[in-house]
Amino acid sequence: MSTVKTILSSIATRRTIYSLKPELPANVTLEQIKDITQAILKDTPSAFNSQPNKVIILTGEAHKQVWNQVVEAIPTEDGKKRPQSAADEAYGTILFIVDDAVTKGLQEGFPAWAAAFPDFAVTSNGAVQISTWTALSQLPGFGAHLQHYNFLKGFLGDKIGENETIQAQLVFGTKAADAGEKTYKDNEIEVISTL
Repeated sequence: MSTVKTILSSIATRRTIYSLKPELPANVTLEQIKDITQAILKDTPSAFNSQPNKVIILTGEAHKQVWNQVVEAIPTEDGKKRPQSAADEAYGTILFIVDDAVTKGLQEGFPAWAAAFPDFAVTSNGAVQISTWTALSQLPGFGAHLQHYNFLKGFLGDKIGENETIQAQLVFGTKAADAGEKTYKDNEIEVISTL
């Protein structure tokens, strides 16, 4: 039961941290971040074990360049604020990607399920995203926020394959401030044993 409590505690303490410093926390390495993310990527379930997920980590000039291009692509000043903070205040970005060629292969191989496979791929990718975010949030001083500027694929040149779709970006760095108070919706689970 203690393992379950640890997992539930990790889920509860994973929070959106917008206030970041463009550095890694003390005693946290990029290699650790990569290893944790790699383990999650490897063991996240997918339809028919198709493993359509891919991850790329951007740091340094690549991270700044991509987010500066996002800023330039947004027409309103208010819309530029979040990507500008990602460029200026974060250390790096984890890109969560789906290989659409894998999904297409499943659709061709199992036509009766064809319409469902894109949803299955996105669901699996979402599991990689939240599991990665939750695990990394347990590193002392680590902060991150999940974004969905999925049009940034065009800013990555040949680093993203033609048949790959960016699903989300986890922007990370050293936590500069704690998250605000979180409110909860009353969402009681109903148990149904007969219809």
